[in-house]
Amino acid sequence: MNFKKRLLVGLLSGAMILTGGQAFANEPEMPDDTWQAEARGDVSVWTKFLAEKYGVDESQVKAALDSGVHFEDINHAAVLAKLSGKSFSEVLAMRVDWEQVAQKLGVTHEQIENFYNREREEQLAKRAGVDVKTLQALLKDGYHPQDIMIAGKIAKTSNKNIKTVLEKRKINNTWEDVAKSFGVDLKKIMPPPHGDKHGKA
Repeated sequence: MNFKKRLLVGLLSGAMILTGGQAFANEPEMPDDTWQAEARGDVSVWTKFLAEKYGVDESQVKAALDSGVHFEDINHAAVLAKLSGKSFSEVLAMRVDWEQVAQKLGVTHEQIENFYNREREEQLAKRAGVDVKTLQALLKDGYHPQDIMIAGKIAKTSNKNIKTVLEKRKINNTWEDVAKSFGVDLKKIMPPPHGDKHGKA
């Protein structure tokens, strides 16, 4: 996979791994909303995400967009600026071939991959209501990211331990069944359609 595709896949998969491919429209802080923003011409959500996540000035993003710079290029510049310690405007000015820019900045493919792995874990842990170490342990046990997120929401609502909730999910029941067993209405805590997969990957 070439360098530009690695960057783009990393940005998109941060959202996909959380939802199993389903975008939760009522969670605007999720990265996939930043890509939907381009289609509807609304850059406010997208620029806010960059500013908060990567420390990029929103006015610089708007200026880049107004000058015709593509969304993807701005994302690439924001990530490389964060990883290299350079300013966003300085990195954006270097753009010709992003792999060459990364090499000049001393940013490796491994750094990019590790960066997105950490981001995905932090995002999922936040939505599941657990710390990153707990999340990593659950993933190591074989639980699917989407199931961890659903179980986390049920656990938070019912004041239970997430592992207790995950263990209730069997091959012959659904997450709606699990939620009911804890006195939780899944439709009220999860936007439809909610996941209905096996408890483990």
